[in-house]
Amino acid sequence: VHEYATKSAGDILYRHFKGDLAKALFGFDGVVGNFASPYTPGTAYVLLHHLFGEAAGVPGAWGHAIGGMGAITQAMAQAAREAGADIVLNSPVEELIVERGRAAGVVAGGKAWRAATVVAGINPRLLFDKLVPKGAVPDPVERHMTHWSCESATFRMNVALSELPKFTVLPKPGDHLTAGIIMAPSLDYMDRAFIDAKRDGWSKQPIIEMLIPTTLDSGLAPKGKHVASLFCQHFRYQLPGNKSWDKVRDKVADHVIATVDHHAPGFAASIIGRQIHSPVDLERRFGLVGGDIFHGKMGLDQLFSARPMVGAAGYRMPLPGLYLCGSGAHPGGGVTGAPGHNAAQAVLADRKPWSRRA
Repeated sequence: VHEYATKSAGDILYRHFKGDLAKALFGFDGVVGNFASPYTPGTAYVLLHHLFGEAAGVPGAWGHAIGGMGAITQAMAQAAREAGADIVLNSPVEELIVERGRAAGVVAGGKAWRAATVVAGINPRLLFDKLVPKGAVPDPVERHMTHWSCESATFRMNVALSELPKFTVLPKPGDHLTAGIIMAPSLDYMDRAFIDAKRDGWSKQPIIEMLIPTTLDSGLAPKGKHVASLFCQHFRYQLPGNKSWDKVRDKVADHVIATVDHHAPGFAASIIGRQIHSPVDLERRFGLVGGDIFHGKMGLDQLFSARPMVGAAGYRMPLPGLYLCGSGAHPGGGVTGAPGHNAAQAVLADRKPWSRRA
């Protein structure tokens, strides 16, 4: 298992597979949401990370939430309300309240909300750089969190379609349209995409995964129409020459669409509307620092006992009363629920009358 922590996805895949397509199929999981080449040491772990868990009893599988990803948060909200929780919307948290050396609540929407326990589900760099008052934690903690590495080089698009795409290699409708469709035929292709982005800001031939959820969940679009998501790598948060994403966003989106159209002629003409999220848009809209969908890079220096830092990997932050869940906590990114579950267990353990923790 230790090899997955240090070797590249390519190292592992060349050991077990011969064909380029088979290696590319699994190699994608080593670079998705990870600004790296499949030959970069450590990508073997990212590959393994994406194969953890199960869906519907199938080990290593991913599932689709009927009604879209928002159905998951709506189900969580309903369960929370049934348990007596109050949910406050449209009130961004402005500051963490610290009293007598411990977290005592937050200021949100201009109002102070007092609490004996504060659990944050955000990027740890955002938490400590923007919300925790300066001086509330030791200087080494502040310095570490300031340098918490964030960049997944991800460009996301959602498109509304008048018809299903017809891929040249398999033009007729079939089960392939219900799965993740990866447009990156080899590890070398993925390596070139990384090199392009490192030099030019984005890939000449990007790595694209298309999902068409309406093939499983027809209620997401009008009858006969479809929606698809495009998960694209690699697109830098900081463009060379200080170029602005606001000025090149549509140009890059056109480039992505043209790449898909090369594999599925007519795709561009079938687009009714599109929603574009550059790395900067992901930060602005969702608070994903550096556009990082995992709340911090998934390198060995930021995993396991070092997520988010050595001595604070047990969900208890270096400030009494403050806990961290979300992708910035162990085990990291992906919709698993594991960081939240584990953080909740830590909170409950500390609330027991016999607990000696602060």
